[in-house]
Amino acid sequence: MKKRKILSIVSTATCLLWLTACGGADSATSEAEAAENTASDDVITLKVGHIAPPEEAYSLGFEEYAEAVEEATDGQVQFEIYGNGALGGERELLEGVQLQNLDMSVITTGVVTNFVPDVTAIEFPFLFRDLEHAYNTLDGEIGQELLDKMSDAGLKGIAFWENGQRHIANNKHPVLTPEDLKGLKMRTIESDILLDTYSALGTNATPMAFPEVYGGLQQGVIDGSDFSYGVIWSTNVYEQVDHLTEAGLYYASATLLMNDDLYTSLPEDIQETIITLGKEFAQTQREISQGLEEDQKQQLLDNGIEIVSAEELDLEAFRQQVEPVYEKYEEQYGDILERIANVE
Repeated sequence: MKKRKILSIVSTATCLLWLTACGGADSATSEAEAAENTASDDVITLKVGHIAPPEEAYSLGFEEYAEAVEEATDGQVQFEIYGNGALGGERELLEGVQLQNLDMSVITTGVVTNFVPDVTAIEFPFLFRDLEHAYNTLDGEIGQELLDKMSDAGLKGIAFWENGQRHIANNKHPVLTPEDLKGLKMRTIESDILLDTYSALGTNATPMAFPEVYGGLQQGVIDGSDFSYGVIWSTNVYEQVDHLTEAGLYYASATLLMNDDLYTSLPEDIQETIITLGKEFAQTQREISQGLEEDQKQQLLDNGIEIVSAEELDLEAFRQQVEPVYEKYEEQYGDILERIANVE
């Protein structure tokens, strides 16, 4: 009897200990889950830098994109945006994203080629037949392949936005033929393909960060550069040039990108939101860019800029002048250039 009583006490104590242990485990699990949920709900603040002034398509497009991301994540993702070149030129911004001193940016794609050489394939002069051809290429299989390659340089390529068709502007004389470009000191971004393009056109090509362009024109360091209508108007560079030629030298896209390590550290739902909306707002930003151009062109005319329209040019003469550029890079980019030519 006594033995049974002792066994009963021991059994009861064991059960109590087991229940206590189970309760402790449940409590620990609950605390861990709560901590994980709290961490996943922490506000993620992304620091963004770009070179565009407030009224330019980069700025307007990114503002709308940021608002959509914040709304889609219920405010979990927030943005600190530094525009107008406040954090430096585009090469500095891109290096900042690489080093994670900066989280995101919209960078003229030609600058990206210095870090991801394969992207050069979409920077060739007179490459695209029209905007539809450019969009179909950049939003399709070829564009995604190039975005994926950016991870090799520590970058997460999100989508190709728009800088615009690049036209030729200078403060010396009208340009109607390739011969009119000979001897001009033309600024370009740091891109081998564009340096070769300007050299093929007979100019003295000068790499220069965009924030220095206005002063470079003013001081005679350069005679001109290529600009989209949005860039030349919104940055007031038109004040330092007299002539613009609608040559459409090349189509300049703009890469929306962020630091790759940062991207992979984010929760999957946040990653998906950033990518999905980044691609969706590529179209929004392009529409903003195109919508602004007609008014910007008129503003330039009203301010005394002489514009030579595409209809006044023998564009085939310009294309023939840059054929040596295609020949130089045939071995390196021939296959992808052929694929781009075949995009419908």
